[in-house]
Amino acid sequence: MTDVQYRHSVLDMKNIVLHTTNKKEVNSMDAKELFREGQAFFVEGRYGESVESFSKAIEAGEKSEMAFLSRGVAYFRMEQFDKAVQDFNNVIDINSGNFRAYFYRGISYMSEKEYEKAIKDFDNTIKIKSDYGAAFFARGTAYAQIGNEYEAQRSIQTAMSCTEASMQWVADHYGMFRTQFDQAMALMPGEDITSESRIDRIKSMDEFFEGDK
Repeated sequence: MTDVQYRHSVLDMKNIVLHTTNKKEVNSMDAKELFREGQAFFVEGRYGESVESFSKAIEAGEKSEMAFLSRGVAYFRMEQFDKAVQDFNNVIDINSGNFRAYFYRGISYMSEKEYEKAIKDFDNTIKIKSDYGAAFFARGTAYAQIGNEYEAQRSIQTAMSCTEASMQWVADHYGMFRTQFDQAMALMPGEDITSESRIDRIKSMDEFFEGDK
């Protein structure tokens, strides 16, 4: 190889590296923009479009726990529970301490009447975030469905002692799980999670994407 050929080879390699780096930077920017677009669609309730944007963001390199979690919750809202579970699995693989992933996977299992799996995920949620009232209430609901009244009562009693903010999820999704929630509350005479006085005291939920992790 002549000196001229060598210099050309070095220049070619530099150009390849530069092109690859620039491409990665562009893809990274595109991925973040797509992720923000997905968030905007989600907030507007356009879950199908949010899934598309989150998927494109992930393909473009935004393979973060938040991207998978966000798409998983969008799938959950669309009642595509199998796909939701897959995304929550990805989140847990990335960060086993993400309590929301366990919680939403548990809720997805409960939606499919896989109550034993749901209870295990609610247990994990509570291990990570011991003051998350919604997880206690959901666990109590799952226990009620399998006929374990003792554990159902224990979990729901704990839930009712948690902060109202941590119970917001239950109020927001009451319609989706009305039958199961009503059956669970029937075990707790004198308590009504849907009473106007209680719901009026519940603070407005923080935007999902800005919640604690």
